[in-house]
Amino acid sequence: RRRAHPHTPTPTSHSAPRTRENARTMSDSDEPIAAGDKEAWLRARGVEIETPEDRVRIAAEKAAALAARTEALERGAPMRAFKYVMIPCDDDAPFVECEARCGLDEAGDVLPLELKSRFAGGGEVDASKVKAQAMRTLGEQGAGVSKEAIMRETKDGSTETFALVRPSEHNGWCGVYLYLDEVGMLKGLPPNRRAGRLAMECGFDGVNFFGDMFIGRVQTKPAPMRSVDFKLSDLDSSAPWMRSATMENVEYSKGLKELEAAMGRNGGMQTINMDGSGGASAGGGNASNMPSGKADGYRWEQTEDEIELIVDVPRGTTSKSVRVLFKPRQVVVKINDETVCDIERLYDAVRPDECTWTMGPDEVCVSMAKTDEENIWRALVADS
Repeated sequence: RRRAHPHTPTPTSHSAPRTRENARTMSDSDEPIAAGDKEAWLRARGVEIETPEDRVRIAAEKAAALAARTEALERGAPMRAFKYVMIPCDDDAPFVECEARCGLDEAGDVLPLELKSRFAGGGEVDASKVKAQAMRTLGEQGAGVSKEAIMRETKDGSTETFALVRPSEHNGWCGVYLYLDEVGMLKGLPPNRRAGRLAMECGFDGVNFFGDMFIGRVQTKPAPMRSVDFKLSDLDSSAPWMRSATMENVEYSKGLKELEAAMGRNGGMQTINMDGSGGASAGGGNASNMPSGKADGYRWEQTEDEIELIVDVPRGTTSKSVRVLFKPRQVVVKINDETVCDIERLYDAVRPDECTWTMGPDEVCVSMAKTDEENIWRALVADS
């Protein structure tokens, strides 16, 4: 899943795991789900940690998508091909132009699923590195993250993406992304120096990557979002996308800072933390340096593909008394059938079947998967 952020360009494979407890999925027709035994699940940056049931369901959905593509290819259904490039970690190995095939009308970024099996194996996860990363991020809680947990989550391969350039009007709404082994560093894979230099050319200094990597392109407009060609010639330093990458990333950062100032002039109704400190400012904030905010009874943050809504509830509230209902443009939190938070006009659509919630001592943390992972939410609620 795409989680690399413009101001914190560190891939998931470098990030410590974090945990969630009692994760669950509900749709607006589900009954409340009782809390099960608490389990510590790895959440490497940008990857949701689910219950065993969720993991089985998601694996089945991914397998079904891959099987559907394979079946379509075998029966001669209309297909299209697109190019992408492999960047070996061996400095002496040449770049390789590859080709993938997908359904003629298949939407979304195809490469994460296409490349998943390429990242299976490659060595065992280093237990000491897992522990060190977890302790740095989670403190004492990190002691519960085991080598076995991360191996279970990534045994079939796990793809992470890193945005080099985001889609914009200037580049024809085409984003360029690196695709990497999510736990490459923890496996002790060799460094990929050429990928690091490429990121530096795009304005991301000091980023380290590990293992073989791939680079591809996604076009978001005209809809739907889809994978398109990234050819070997696109790695030439004179390629238009690379010449403008640094400036586009600077402008992207500048635009978010201007948004922060504009929101501040609106009486502080929305406060955005852009200083990179990770601390909250007057109205709330987040460490990812993307728009966030606070209102009466809740606060919210976001990553590239997820909205996190934290709803205040009375201390002592149990998960059995909580019900969370999800619709594409609405989320409702109820306690004992009494509504405590009802947001009817979300800024953009979410995927109800990929939304989860967890219980804290005095809050309900709701995680909602964005339908459009390229869309940065400027607010939680859409203008009327």
